[in-house]
Formats: sequence, C-alpha cells, structure tokens
Amino acid sequence: MWIDEMFGDFKGNGFDLESSHLGHFMRLSRLTLAVALLYVWLISEGCRVIKRGLRHLVDRRDRRDFGIFRIGYNMVERMLALGERFKIRLIPYFP
Repeated sequence: MWIDEMFGDFKGNGFDLESSHLGHFMRLSRLTLAVALLYVWLISEGCRVIKRGLRHLVDRRDRRDFGIFRIGYNMVERMLALGERFKIRLIPYFP
C-alpha cells in the first residue's frame, strides 16, 4: 500500500517527475536525491499536522482524501500562501 502511495506522490499526485524529461544520468540522480529529501521532509510535516490535530485545515472533514505526503505538501503550501513561518525539521516529531 505504501509503495502505491509513493509512486503516486512521485508522479501526477505530487512531484510529477515524468514531466522533467531528463535524460542525463547525473542530472537525474541529483534531482532524485533532492526529491527524496523533500519527500521525507513533507512526510514528516504531514505526520506533524495529523498529530497536532490540524488535518482539517488541508483535508476534507467528512472523508480522508489525501495521504500523509499530500497533507504535508498542502500545509506547507498553505503556510507559504498565508505568509506564515515554519521550520524545516528532519527529525521525527514527538509531542
């Protein structure tokens, strides 16, 4: 189940890596490394949002449409749009 979620996140539901059309190995490997780090960070942000009870700000209340990655992505997008500050943490969130 997690693998299907991840492929969706890397394709049209998230980063849309297919549209990069990179053919050079080194450029593709650098992009993959950057995306992997960003992916881990957005997953941790999604976990933080859910644990703090803020999911309703970026997802529907009546059903769960988004995965953890998309919740983190939407929250960061929301915070940027509202001009709010956030910290980039790459450590697990513990309340």
